[in-house]
Amino acid sequence: MKKFSVCYLPAQWRALEDTARQESVCVVIDVIRATTTIAAALAAGAAGIRPVASVAEAEALKAAEPRRLLAGERHGIALPGFDLGNSPRAVTPGQVGGRELILTTTNGTQALAACAGARAVLTCAFVNLSATVEKLRQLGPPWIILCAGFEGHFGLDDAVVAGALAEALGEESSFRSLFQSVRHDLATMLLGSQAGQELRKIGLQDDIPFCAAIDSLDVVPMLGTDGVLRV
Repeated sequence: MKKFSVCYLPAQWRALEDTARQESVCVVIDVIRATTTIAAALAAGAAGIRPVASVAEAEALKAAEPRRLLAGERHGIALPGFDLGNSPRAVTPGQVGGRELILTTTNGTQALAACAGARAVLTCAFVNLSATVEKLRQLGPPWIILCAGFEGHFGLDDAVVAGALAEALGEESSFRSLFQSVRHDLATMLLGSQAGQELRKIGLQDDIPFCAAIDSLDVVPMLGTDGVLRV
């Protein structure tokens, strides 16, 4: 089994043999914006983040424990009745400190739902790149990088983060050269990606500089056996 590999869509992860999934550390990337927001919320003092695939499941969990905060979006737009959308700029200490978030998003939490059964599950974005690399070295390979993609299709933005991980870990990968080709201006790359263009359409392009800031946060969200991401 390869030490480092990339699945550029959740379907590729699901197609792996059971033993490959069970032996691997899975790193989920949805840089615009779920894994950036997850890192930002935990850095701001959130007690944990429970990622769920469906809106119905999120609402049921909120009903069971009203103190939890509902956060999420569909097609970038905050969901009606939710406390928060999916903006990393909105998860401030005053908003999320000491609270557990229930998060459901178009792409990122779907990828997290897909990676059940891995030896460990982490989330990564540019903002916590070096912290993730350090944790991966502690956990040891094999490492499988799972890109959330964009609504079932390849996402340039997530693939570039996968390439940044490859470079930082010293692993050969075609994604590494992709990162090297755009590293001089990551914000422009993110904005030019399909996810970035969709964000611009709904007026949330101001989230892009936050998403592009390498190593601005020193947290590594890890999925616990209870289904909650914590540092």
